[in-house]
Amino acid sequence: MSLIGSGFLTIFSFVFLISIVVVIHELGHYWAGRVCGVHAEAFSMGFGPTLVSWRDKQGTVWRIAAFPLGGYVKFLGDAGAASEPDEAKLAEIRERMGADAEKCYHFKPIWQRAFITAAGPIANFILAVTIFASLALSLGVNYLEPVVGGFTEESSAEEAGFQVGDRITAINAQPVNRFRDITSEVSWRPGERLIFQVERDGETLALEAAPTLTIVADSYGGERQIARLGIQSTGIAQRRSFNPLTAIGYGMDQTWTVVSMTGRYVSYVVTGRSPPTMLNGPLGIATTAGQTAISSVEHGEDAAQSLFLLLINLVNLAGFLSVGLGLVNLLPIPILDGGHLVYYAYEAVARRPLSMKAQAIGFRVGLALVLGMMLVATWNDLNYLLGQIF
Repeated sequence: MSLIGSGFLTIFSFVFLISIVVVIHELGHYWAGRVCGVHAEAFSMGFGPTLVSWRDKQGTVWRIAAFPLGGYVKFLGDAGAASEPDEAKLAEIRERMGADAEKCYHFKPIWQRAFITAAGPIANFILAVTIFASLALSLGVNYLEPVVGGFTEESSAEEAGFQVGDRITAINAQPVNRFRDITSEVSWRPGERLIFQVERDGETLALEAAPTLTIVADSYGGERQIARLGIQSTGIAQRRSFNPLTAIGYGMDQTWTVVSMTGRYVSYVVTGRSPPTMLNGPLGIATTAGQTAISSVEHGEDAAQSLFLLLINLVNLAGFLSVGLGLVNLLPIPILDGGHLVYYAYEAVARRPLSMKAQAIGFRVGLALVLGMMLVATWNDLNYLLGQIF
């Protein structure tokens, strides 16, 4: 594929993914606000200069902006996109609107504000379940058996006594049903001694091994730093089909697996037990989207199959990205949804809201923390891209 074609496909895929997960997230806030009787002044898809805008019957201005890197809902009484309260504006609204001031987000009961705030991440999790369930129902799922088929060089698993043919059934009491579960459990735990439950020749054994932090070349010419046991699969798969009910169960299980792994990885990064090398920002998302799209197009035997693979793989990637966005927004950092929920928890316990000054300080600290996270993520993204070039 030409450089121009690759670049166009990368941009298209990135915009496609971000648009889906962000719009669904903000629609969660918007519809929860509508249910609670809150007026939304604006719904923005993207940031920066407005490309297209229109006003609906409820008086909400819908806009599509130039930079598709996010979005927001601005409720009545908000000072900005982060829904921080504007004290002067709130006082003016209450005086001017009287009873109609109840359409203002900040005048609603705590439980309604918490519901509206949590609705964004909840919408992301619902989207992920829907995507995973729909793909399982329509295409089925291939499972690689969690059986040791071989070892890489300097394998910590081989040193720990694993043998070819061993079936891994649990890691630290967490059930293992497919080979991918092994990767999910060990990739973010370098150096940690893990207990593996193994079936061998009809017997159940307990083996202890520690994943080793390893630089791994991916199929796109780049390198990733992850923890590995150094085992290889047998390549044997059983294809599983689903009905609507079991597909929903699969979607929920897949979403919870991603939530659990991501949440535990973040806790390991915060406590210094794992390096933050797996954190990625917009540049990393764009890179992954482009790589997925290019690989999908190139593996298609004709234009129709290429388009089919492109759609399926991007939608699947959107499911994982949606879970990530939902989790990040639940972090207890002011400016994020989780930070707002912390404020509301304080208000519920203290029976009074946190002072405007304290909230303003919190939003500044939160912005600094988010920018710091973005800096680390961007550094990881740049290192990966430079590794592909040099």
